[in-house]
Amino acid sequence: MISRTRLDSPSPTCGGKPRIVMSLLYEMDLFKGLEPTELALFFDEMELKYYPAGSIVFSPEDSYCERLYILKEGRVDRYRLTASGKRLVTRQIQPGSVFGVTGLLKRTMEGNFAEATEDSIIYVVTQQYVMALLKRQPDLTLRILEIVGNRLRLLEERLVEAVYSPVSVRLAHFLLTNADSDSGVLTNLTHEEIGNTIGAVRQTVTETLSFMRKQGLVLTKPKQIRIINRHGLEELMQG
Repeated sequence: MISRTRLDSPSPTCGGKPRIVMSLLYEMDLFKGLEPTELALFFDEMELKYYPAGSIVFSPEDSYCERLYILKEGRVDRYRLTASGKRLVTRQIQPGSVFGVTGLLKRTMEGNFAEATEDSIIYVVTQQYVMALLKRQPDLTLRILEIVGNRLRLLEERLVEAVYSPVSVRLAHFLLTNADSDSGVLTNLTHEEIGNTIGAVRQTVTETLSFMRKQGLVLTKPKQIRIINRHGLEELMQG
C-alpha cells in the first residue's frame, strides 16, 4: 500500500527533481531521443497525484481525459460501460506505462473510464504542454501514432476473440499474455476482474479455471494463478 506521507518524503534529486522519475522517463520508448534539457522541461510540467484504490482517475464527464498519464506505482484499469451497465475492461495498466494518449486526440476518449485498482501514484501532464512538445519533436508524434495503432490492433483482436472464441480460449490467451514470463504467475486479480477483461461472467471464469486445473494446466490460489503447462494452454488457445 502507498501512503500519502510517502509522497512527501525526501528523495534524491536531480536539479530539484527526483532522479527516479527522470530515470523512468529516460527508459520509456516514448521519450527516447529527447535531449536531457527537453526531458527536464517535460518533467517540470508534471503534476504528481495520489489515487487510493477504487478512485476514478478520469471519466467521460470530466476534462481529465485530455491529459497524458504515466503510472509510477500501483495499477489502473481502463474500462467502458455497456448499455446494460456491465463493466468491460479494455486495458490493464502496469507501472511504467503511459496512458491517456488517445485522449490527446479529443473525442476518442468518450465513454472511457480509468480507475485505480490499487493505491497508485500517477504523473499527469496537460494536453497543452504535450501538444507544444509534439510541435518541437516530430519524432514523438510518430511514436504516439504507433502506440495508438498498436492499442487499436489489440482491441480489434480482443473484439474478434469475444465474438468468435469460447471462454476457454479467451481465458487461455489472457493467462499467457498477462502472467509473468519467468514464473508463470498472475497475481492480484479476482475472477470477476478477469471476466470483465475477457467478456465473461465471474462464475464462468471460475468454472473454466477449475477445468484448466483438472487438466493440469494451472494451479490456483486466492488472487493467484500459476501456469504449469504453457504448451497445453497454447494448444487450448489454438483450438
